[in-house]
Amino acid sequence: MEVVIKDETLPKKGLWKPGKHDVVCAAHFKDADYRVSGLLGSRKRLLPDAVPSLFLFRESSTPRSSKYSRRDDVDSSVVNNVQLEVEVGNEAEVKQECDDLGGIEPMHQEMGVQCTILGTFSIENLVNDPKRIQYYTSFRDYDHFMLFFNCLGPAVNELNYQCLSLTPKDQLFMCLMKLRQNKEDLELSFLFEVSESTVSKIVITWINFMYFQLKEINIWPSRDIVTDYMPDDFKYKFATTRVILDATETPIQKPSHVDAQSVTWSSYKHKIQLKP
Repeated sequence: MEVVIKDETLPKKGLWKPGKHDVVCAAHFKDADYRVSGLLGSRKRLLPDAVPSLFLFRESSTPRSSKYSRRDDVDSSVVNNVQLEVEVGNEAEVKQECDDLGGIEPMHQEMGVQCTILGTFSIENLVNDPKRIQYYTSFRDYDHFMLFFNCLGPAVNELNYQCLSLTPKDQLFMCLMKLRQNKEDLELSFLFEVSESTVSKIVITWINFMYFQLKEINIWPSRDIVTDYMPDDFKYKFATTRVILDATETPIQKPSHVDAQSVTWSSYKHKIQLKP
C-alpha cells in the first residue's frame, strides 16, 4: 500500500512519500491499528491497512484529555479567586498592623530611655530609701539631701567643669559618697558609668565649689538662741558660754618613744590619738 503524508510546514503542495527504508513512529498510530498476539498479548503488529493518523500538528482530543483540560480551567479559576480574596482581605489588616507598629516604636524608644536612666546609679533611685541615703551621704533622707542641694543656690548649673552625662544632683551625690565612704574613683566610675578622670574632676570641682558657697553661711547661732537651748546647769554655772570647742582626735599607731606615747594617749578615748 502506498502512503502519502502532507506536511503543512512544507511549501504548498509539498508531499512526503516514504521510501523503502523509512519508518513511522508507533506514536502516530491508534490502538485500533494494531493486532495483538502471543500468549499474554505482549506482541503487537500493525494491521495491513493501518495508516498513521496521529501527528503533533494535529490536535486530537480524547474524553480523558478533555476532562483534564476542564479540570485545569476550574483549578485556575479557583486559585485566581482565592488570591484575589486574600489580597483584598489583607489590605486593611496590613494597614492596621502598620499603624500598630507605628505606635509601638515610640513606646520602645521611651522604654529604652527609662532603662538607661534607671541603669545608672542615681540619687533619684533612692528617693524612697532613706537608709541608703544616710549610709552614702549622712543625710537622713532625700528631702534633707535636697535641702542642702538647694542651699548651694543656682550656681550648681554654672560650674566651670560640666558633665553632661550626670545631673548636678548626681554630681553632688558622687562627691558626698567620696567624702562619706572614701570610695575609690574606679568604683564610682563603675556606679555612675563615667571615666575615672571624670570622677576625679567632679569631686575636686564640687569640693572647691562647696567651700566657697558654704563659707558665706553664718554658722554661729545668735546669743538668744544659745541661751534658749542652753541646759539649766550651764545657765547656773556657765551663763556666759557662747560656744564649746572640741578638738578632733585621729587614731594612730602606737609610737615607739615613751614620751610620744604619753603625749598621744587619750584618757577619754582610751587609745593613742593624734590631736591638733
